[in-house]
Amino acid sequence: MPSLLTADEIAVGDVVTDRMQKLWAWYLAGGILSVIFGFVVISYKHVSVNVLIYFASAYFIAVGLFLLVGSLGMLKQRWLLAVMGVLWIAAGVIGFVWPHITIYVIALLIGWSFLVFGVVDIVHSLERRHLPYWWVQLIRGVASVVIAFLVIRHPGGTLTGIVVLLGIWAILFGVIEIVGAFSARHAVRDWESLKAQVNR
Repeated sequence: MPSLLTADEIAVGDVVTDRMQKLWAWYLAGGILSVIFGFVVISYKHVSVNVLIYFASAYFIAVGLFLLVGSLGMLKQRWLLAVMGVLWIAAGVIGFVWPHITIYVIALLIGWSFLVFGVVDIVHSLERRHLPYWWVQLIRGVASVVIAFLVIRHPGGTLTGIVVLLGIWAILFGVIEIVGAFSARHAVRDWESLKAQVNR
């Protein structure tokens, strides 16, 4: 039998689910764009270092903005999501203002960014085990960490390999955001149902 929710948990849940539901269309749009970006990146048969840098930099900035907006829906650890957003934007800006960056550096930048993102995803998913589809974020976190280690372990790898990993991650990110968007669309209803069930 599940334990009763405390007054604080109910108050936090009410606010979080309300904000999630208001932002569901934003999550959906971000997910669709990310999937499209991932397929575009993977479809490139021949890519130069500069093209990879511009791809990665543009995507970093987009994800950073997405995280900043997403932090508005957080009550706990909002600062962490905001800091991650700023760091991703900074990584994207570095790529654009440093056009002669090496493949080794851009690989490390991608790898460490994915590693931090993955760890935060795992922590957030475990904190939200009471919410529907919490495991989806856990999957993305684990996948991000795996991809991060692959890139960091072989930073001097081929351009094709890094492009494919970047594309796969973008598609995975997008698909999970789309799933999350439809979950967020009915977040308040699901939360009210959960409260009624737990506190019955």
